[in-house]
Amino acid sequence: MKYSIVLLIALLPSLALAQPNIVDGKLLYEESCIKCHSDPYLSIGLNEMSNPIELSYMVNVCSEHFQLNWNQQDIEDTTHYLNTEFFRFDK
Repeated sequence: MKYSIVLLIALLPSLALAQPNIVDGKLLYEESCIKCHSDPYLSIGLNEMSNPIELSYMVNVCSEHFQLNWNQQDIEDTTHYLNTEFFRFDK
């Protein structure tokens, strides 16, 4: 029982990060992406994506290429923002 409680407490911070934050995603996009992708859908290669997994992959590739030092939460937030505002892929 004690082990379960300790495990739950240890996992709580990661559970809080599990939900994407559209406000943070918009901020990250405006700070880092808009310079090259003012219209994400028409940007080179982005109009070839067909689902949120491909979108997340592209966000990750860009973050690594430009050495943005983004963590997984930043990638999820930005992907969520882009999907909600521009792409509207089904989940």
